[in-house]
Amino acid sequence: MPAAAIDWAAIRGRYPATQGRAYLDTACRGLPPPEALAAIEAYCAGVAAPGAGSVTEDTVVAFEAMARARRAAATLVGAGEHEIALVESTQHGLNAVAGALGIGPGDNVVCTAIEFIGTVLPWRRLGAEVRLVPSARPEDFAAVLDGRTRAVVVSSVQEVTGERVDLAGLGRVCQDAGVLLVADGAQHVGPVPFDVRETPVDVLAVGAHKWLCSPFGLGFLYVRRGLLDELDPVLRGYMTLAEPAGGWTAYLGDPARGPLDELGWLETAQKLELGGTGPYLAAAALAAALEALLELGSAAIESRVQALVEALIDGLDEAGVALVSPRERERRSGVVVFEGDEALLGRLERAGVAASLRRSGGVGGIRASPYLYNDEEDLGRLLVALAGA
Repeated sequence: MPAAAIDWAAIRGRYPATQGRAYLDTACRGLPPPEALAAIEAYCAGVAAPGAGSVTEDTVVAFEAMARARRAAATLVGAGEHEIALVESTQHGLNAVAGALGIGPGDNVVCTAIEFIGTVLPWRRLGAEVRLVPSARPEDFAAVLDGRTRAVVVSSVQEVTGERVDLAGLGRVCQDAGVLLVADGAQHVGPVPFDVRETPVDVLAVGAHKWLCSPFGLGFLYVRRGLLDELDPVLRGYMTLAEPAGGWTAYLGDPARGPLDELGWLETAQKLELGGTGPYLAAAALAAALEALLELGSAAIESRVQALVEALIDGLDEAGVALVSPRERERRSGVVVFEGDEALLGRLERAGVAASLRRSGGVGGIRASPYLYNDEEDLGRLLVALAGA
């Protein structure tokens, strides 16, 4: 749907938390759409009033919430459903991949010097050397790759600057060197389109509580089909077994079944999930939140977000506030960072503006993150507060 055809004021009206203040903190936590909240209520109602018979079938039906969320995530990023796993968070997804790759001492991964600590931690935990480069430019990464490098790990949008990484250029560097490109997409997917068919990443981990506007508890992990065969999950659970002939309900009632049955493992990305009965409540909310984004369309959302970002940058320039984020359109995201400190953040809070302070490696500042439910009035409230600083 073209952005011009969307009534953005009506969209804003669907989010009560935007009323009476400027909520510009989606990079920290997004506001769930009413469909996600309704999905939570419906799930809870079902739990409170189970059917009169066995609830085994209720549990099997709940599997569909997981499948629906995987389908929606796959559609959002242009993946096959078999390439999507549901994970608790971005961190969980990265941990699952790092462990399944068998990375350890003697291996190295390469990250930027301002990378989020959670993006780096899974690799450090396994004993790999973590090499830091001063920026996310492809040539900086290329300069330090060697025969022991297993992966380049990078937030495709940097949390403390809002810079969008040149994944196309970085992907070419990785392919030439024979190393994996692992992307933390938590600050990318949603405000900026991400199509894995066009962007050469091997792994993409995305927590859903930010720009995907789902409550805490579940996100998704994309793993390129060709890589899946190389992954040996550290954890295995019975829900990562192939479904028995006749389905789970029939199998559970079969007197001939036993604990040593050989059912075979799933060979899709789902094998990286924890494998027990799932977070069905979170899955129902995630599916509804993703479907709400898909209804608007990635291109329309990006157009709206970039119009707000450009207006905010213009306003900051007029106010004489130094910009930390890049100005170039191809390097911009939905995150706008400008110079500021704790005192300024407090002033914004008192003015009814929700934003965050993020700094690392000597860079950063106040982080504002306009999204589809924001408008020019929100930007004005922020700029008026800055003018009084």
